[in-house]
Amino acid sequence: MLYLLITYTILLITAIWMTKIARRFFFRDRDGLRRIFNILDLEFPVSDAELAGMIQNMLPGVRKAVRLHLWVDFLFMLGFYPFTAMLCLIIGYKTGIGAYFYSMMAALQGVAWGCDILENIYLLRKLRKPEPGKQFGTYSFFVYTKFILCYAGLGVTLPVAFYFWMTGDFEQATVPYAMALLAETALAVWLLQKVK
Repeated sequence: MLYLLITYTILLITAIWMTKIARRFFFRDRDGLRRIFNILDLEFPVSDAELAGMIQNMLPGVRKAVRLHLWVDFLFMLGFYPFTAMLCLIIGYKTGIGAYFYSMMAALQGVAWGCDILENIYLLRKLRKPEPGKQFGTYSFFVYTKFILCYAGLGVTLPVAFYFWMTGDFEQATVPYAMALLAETALAVWLLQKVK
């Protein structure tokens, strides 16, 4: 449980940091109007030409902010994917019969992590040379695979974890860790309100 708490702390700190960085995200459209965007706009563009155009219209300071955001995202991954995998393993241990399924979901977090790394590398290269290329289909595959696997991992564990807590089926030794997770979450929500 201590490792779960550590990875969750890393996840929250880097999420707040990335939120603060993302306040500088904007580009000029064809009419010269300032358009605010977020990282999801870079992850889910309609085409490679749209992604390249968005990057080309960013001011140098905005490109620098996006680059920093992507580097901080590597730290975020150190918290997010191990946290999700550990949660899968803990729930698998508690369910008994579902241990194989949850072990598989935990292993798939490694695949999602790999896809996230490759996605960030693609975007970092694109920031250096924002021209349409041929790897856009592969990039989109990595993005969708990452989101499907990580949200599947959270989707099959969080409701079950909540169920165990509501029914009282948990070890007493986990109570301080659960309280620390809740306190960190509340603090992070408060800090995110301040950042925005």
